[in-house]
Amino acid sequence: MKFIRLVTDGTDGVLDNQFNSDIKLEAKAQVAYRSIAIDIDPNRFVIRSDNNGVSFQSSIVDGTSLLSGSLDLVTYNNDNANELLTDLQNTLNKLFVYNTKTIGHQFQCIIKGGKTRIETQFCPNSVQILRNNFSGDFGATKNDLTIDGATISQSGAATATDNQIAASFQEFGKGCAVFRVRVKRHINNAGASNTNGFEFGLTDVNPATLLGSDPINLTDAQKRYNFKAQKTGDNYVFNAGDGVFDVDSTIAPNVVGDGSIDNDIIEFRKEGGNIKCVLFRSNQALEELIFTDILETRFPTGANDDPLRTGINQPLFPYLIMHGADSDIRLDGSYSRCFFDPFRANVNAISSESAEMESHLHGTLGARPISARPARLTTSRVVISSLEVAQYMGFTTTSLDSEDPSRTNFLKHSPNNFIAAQTYDNLVVELMNVQVESFDGLTQGRRNILATIPTVKNANGVIVNEASNLIFIDLDNANPISLRNIKARILYGDLTEPVTTGLTALSLIIKNKGE
Repeated sequence: MKFIRLVTDGTDGVLDNQFNSDIKLEAKAQVAYRSIAIDIDPNRFVIRSDNNGVSFQSSIVDGTSLLSGSLDLVTYNNDNANELLTDLQNTLNKLFVYNTKTIGHQFQCIIKGGKTRIETQFCPNSVQILRNNFSGDFGATKNDLTIDGATISQSGAATATDNQIAASFQEFGKGCAVFRVRVKRHINNAGASNTNGFEFGLTDVNPATLLGSDPINLTDAQKRYNFKAQKTGDNYVFNAGDGVFDVDSTIAPNVVGDGSIDNDIIEFRKEGGNIKCVLFRSNQALEELIFTDILETRFPTGANDDPLRTGINQPLFPYLIMHGADSDIRLDGSYSRCFFDPFRANVNAISSESAEMESHLHGTLGARPISARPARLTTSRVVISSLEVAQYMGFTTTSLDSEDPSRTNFLKHSPNNFIAAQTYDNLVVELMNVQVESFDGLTQGRRNILATIPTVKNANGVIVNEASNLIFIDLDNANPISLRNIKARILYGDLTEPVTTGLTALSLIIKNKGE
């Protein structure tokens, strides 16, 4: 009986050892796997300044412009590989400019079936989207407030409280998205300023968690992004996400007339990784920027400490509160729009043609809000500047053209697995220059497989395994042989090669039949 130890410091899992004396074996000798110590490289991959470029060219933009961005400079491995796809997703979503075709669009980059999937989806431009997601299972509209008609108002008395609130449990879009309202009526009542007007915005607390209180009450801190209109002579005030409340915008409401389509339009907009609050008004050539906030700075740690939901992926939920009575304040229910996350929210709206058409009546405003009207894509391509990055994600080329036959969205699957996403529960020990009597179902034929071992790692991340019982397999040698070279290799269960690091050691027991 002979003990054989094979070692290598190579990275391909091949153990090719020469011996300085013969290893003599009788006819029909037998061999058994004894133990192994192997450190599988965790698929370490570095995004550097010379391989981190990403671009997107599409008729969503204008068909010719190439919008470019950069991935973060990070070292990835099996443990944090998903963060690379999240970074790619964030980078692509930041590339969307604010135009007719981009509003409502959003990228998602995920692993599906082991392969990388890059895709866009679109939240339709429909008033019904807003109505559906502020009621039922998807939101709440409290007390005397109504949002499902041509007018958004509350039929109760004027109040300084948040009793008349509508809030959605669905997340605001992560690409290019807007939440906008138009004033339909704005008249002062005899009460204090805070019993007049309305407020709306985006909260980073899911209102569904506040259902125990009736009405839903949001603290000033929970009204993360807020725009508030009070009396017609009071300047608009806002919260810009920084915890400073009711900041004076220095801009007073401009009420053209009761029901006028030229009344002020206010919009929360997600664009380029920022939240903006913008005002459109009659006879003003340019939109008025109320504030802008950088989401990566505002939300560096993510929702519920989830590292994949930082920055632009921070969940934000739209809300609207009416303080004045119906006789004093109304919003245009046919014009109001909110674009939700199409991958997470309830966006299968049913919208009438008249509601769609009415949404585009912007009156004689100077700068006008953009109406989302996506067209079929004539060009749709994502380019990853580095082939090594593309291959790490499973692609074979840097230029990724959409495979969506309808050309309504971008869609691309990698032909190969995302390397860092590959997981295996067993390794195969195979002899390369010694024939043994073993067979493999995957290849449906003879294969010199000696053993399969579980990929259980110790505290140091190394696979150390010892056979609990020696199982001897017959060598295919009809006559005595002498060996000075034994070559073996370690493979994944699908017979692909791992990348190893450090010293790999494999021990075998060889004996003559009958020993």
